[in-house]
Amino acid sequence: MRFDSDVALLGTGLAPLIAASRFLSEGKSVLLLNPDRDFFLEDSELPLDPCLPALGPGSLRADRLEAHLPEQAFEVLSPLYPGSVEMWPARASDPADYHDSTAPHLRARSRLFAASGQDFARLEDFYVEAADAGLHPQLLEGMQAGKRFPGVAVASENVRGVMVPRICDVDVVPYRNGVLEFVRERVDPGGAERLLCGVSQVELMPGGVRFHAGGAAHTARISDGVLVFWTPRLTPWILAQAKRAELPSEVLAQMMPAGLRHWEEWSLVSRTAIDPAVVGVTRDVAVWAEIEGSPQRRGVPAVSAGADVEHRLTVLRGGRLLPAGSATSGGESWASAESFEALGELLQGFLKWERFSVRSMRPRSILDWGAPAGANEGRDPRQSMSRVLSWRDPFARVVSHCDGPIVDVVRSARDAAEALLARDGGAE
Repeated sequence: MRFDSDVALLGTGLAPLIAASRFLSEGKSVLLLNPDRDFFLEDSELPLDPCLPALGPGSLRADRLEAHLPEQAFEVLSPLYPGSVEMWPARASDPADYHDSTAPHLRARSRLFAASGQDFARLEDFYVEAADAGLHPQLLEGMQAGKRFPGVAVASENVRGVMVPRICDVDVVPYRNGVLEFVRERVDPGGAERLLCGVSQVELMPGGVRFHAGGAAHTARISDGVLVFWTPRLTPWILAQAKRAELPSEVLAQMMPAGLRHWEEWSLVSRTAIDPAVVGVTRDVAVWAEIEGSPQRRGVPAVSAGADVEHRLTVLRGGRLLPAGSATSGGESWASAESFEALGELLQGFLKWERFSVRSMRPRSILDWGAPAGANEGRDPRQSMSRVLSWRDPFARVVSHCDGPIVDVVRSARDAAEALLARDGGAE
């Protein structure tokens, strides 16, 4: 039949594309079903792990930063990208070495966690934890801490900070666009149209899947299994499957994410030069120079690489944690009076700007699992969810951690694909 495949992948965003790339490399036929109009409409991948202290003890942890060291992140991202992933600062000592300015860049920046007054107590505990983990943190006091924070116009003597060197952030847009084009070219070699967007009424059945696409109903036989990538867009469908399977409430509670968190990514024009080598974190915001590619031209110091780099500031603000089944529209929680009040407190109270200009704001909704991928209190949601979706266990599996920091997304999708390949003898 037209859509019969070895593997079916249901989801939106980067995760199903990464899994598809891995399956295609093993000669598997893949059917991709996306309920959105395009793969990145949800826009739920972040360039970095924010690690915001105000979001609770589960956010600011040394093991989260360890998973985002540049070398470890490069080992996760590079093999699954169809081209070069560039590093900044460059790993090679010779600046004339090969460099692709259009490739996604993985940047190794220092992460400065700053606080004042009683807020610093949690950072002191984090400093000890980071030192024990071998992350080489530094304690910064007063002006030394204030002047290093991105965008600070007047450094305050009341600020204290913990600086952790060389934590990565990634160019999300070129990375995921490159993966999409690679998969699109290879998933339909015979014109079978196996990458479908805007699908609806997806229904699992023994050994296959039914769905609507292009105004018609279709059925596909699937030989190896189905992977469902859990993002906010798929939450209503997954909860409907749990209800249909009459899953006990205690089992459902065990495998649910901690909740749904709204995020606001503000792009601002800074009136002071921004050091692109540092990402600042304070309370519920992360702040950094807005960069795509390398922030320095050959032979030009990073802090003088041009006005665009020096004066564009990104502020990523974490909002309230809502129940996982909440609507993702955001409603009044995005760009509200509370949002502008918090933004003003950061820019005028902490950075000491007299006034500011907002270029844009991008809203996001991301599932919060309360722990990094693979460390969710010793349980794996993929194993639990197979009880909900399976007729031939484990024919259908749900994959968690498919949104948020891009390194975690790629790692989770890769691990899910590897597990299915290993079960079916497709991997060595």
